[in-house]
Amino acid sequence: MAVAWQQLSAHAWLVPGAVNSVVLEHAGRAVLIDTGADRDAGKRLVRGLRERSWRLEAIVTTHAHADHVGGHAAVLRQLDVPVYAPAIEAELIRAPVLEPIYLFHGAAPLPELASRWLQAEPSRVDVVAEAGALDLIGLPLELIAVDGHAIRQLAVRVDDVLIAGDAVFGAAIAARYPLLFAHDVVAQRRSAERVGADAARLAVPGHGEPAPPRELAAATTDAIDAAHAALRSTLAARPDGVETAAVVRAVAATLGARMDDLPRWHLNHTTVCAYLAAARAAGEADVRIDDGRLLWFARPG
Repeated sequence: MAVAWQQLSAHAWLVPGAVNSVVLEHAGRAVLIDTGADRDAGKRLVRGLRERSWRLEAIVTTHAHADHVGGHAAVLRQLDVPVYAPAIEAELIRAPVLEPIYLFHGAAPLPELASRWLQAEPSRVDVVAEAGALDLIGLPLELIAVDGHAIRQLAVRVDDVLIAGDAVFGAAIAARYPLLFAHDVVAQRRSAERVGADAARLAVPGHGEPAPPRELAAATTDAIDAAHAALRSTLAARPDGVETAAVVRAVAATLGARMDDLPRWHLNHTTVCAYLAAARAAGEADVRIDDGRLLWFARPG
């Protein structure tokens, strides 16, 4: 059954799903923002455009995680349009095996890390996009840097709607995935605050329901703060030091985050490493190698 598209503003249409896409339309011309998790998602988007007789003229990518770019190649096989993506993320779209590689510490990844959620089909990128004004299909758009969840990420403002990608998550998503994936948690929190301060009437997260920006930002910063508190209590409880894997296990247990398959374990491991790096940079934690073990300690404060 086809998913009903939901009109959010004069020019923005939400294509809801496990991963949200947004279609911008003006005078029969269209732009896709993110294409979903796989080729089927891409095919559905093309079918929806054709049913409405809208001509696709560009794909804009918020960030390069596989669940947001998995439909790019399928769309491009049917419609030859330029693809916009942030710097660095563009390289991950062109060579998506890099995502499971960095999750597996730079080594050739385990097969379980090459699922559609973590490794998309390669596709081209034509324009490396930066924050600022962008005019497409006669619509004035604003691209806003919201890094942190990914190395680089762009939100898109059109009309009074902010398409936020994975800069923010609603309370329901944060409850289901309490350890929100992060590359840089300091930048992630700052980006959530930026979304929360935006004057848009509505923000569209990459996952979950659209809501006022402040509401989504609060759910996101609450989750980040809870994870930070779990890390501090884990380190404080082990003055003799604790290895990284044990930190991951303890933080996940405190938050109720699942650790029952290889993809989840590696996503959580990467995220906790981001928290550890942030804690060390803030003077809250330190690390040393002792008898071949890498140990983390709370710094006396």
